[in-house]
Amino acid sequence: MIDEDDRTTAFGLFNYARSYWRSAAALDEAKPKVTHPDAPVIFLYVHSIELYFKSFLRLNGLTVQELRSRDLGHRVCCLADKARSYGLQFDDEDLEVLALIVGMDLLDLRYIKTGPFRRPTPEALDRTCKSLDDSIGQALIAQGHPVRRFS
Repeated sequence: MIDEDDRTTAFGLFNYARSYWRSAAALDEAKPKVTHPDAPVIFLYVHSIELYFKSFLRLNGLTVQELRSRDLGHRVCCLADKARSYGLQFDDEDLEVLALIVGMDLLDLRYIKTGPFRRPTPEALDRTCKSLDDSIGQALIAQGHPVRRFS
């Protein structure tokens, strides 16, 4: 029987993250005529970021159970901190984007929120996804994974 750690690989999570990133960009570009067009776009980008961090952490030996723990789970801030402790580096804009989504977990983005709040722009989230794709993609390539490059 295949265990969960064998089924949920760093490379698989990376490809899933990339799928959410590219889907967010496509939806953002489509500009659907709806009342809250940025809400699903931001959700997809933040979910992509969560998956990129989980990919990097799996690459560095964390188990699926550890990734699902109450300490990490869907908490992007904690996943980012843990990834940094394993050597993942962020540029200044990535840090600004992460600061805006600190305390937010993926579940917060699924429902309407009223009152004042700040979220990163889709454009900034897209650049952070690209940054993570580049750096984590290089880490995967260094370990022999066949990561495809986008133009």
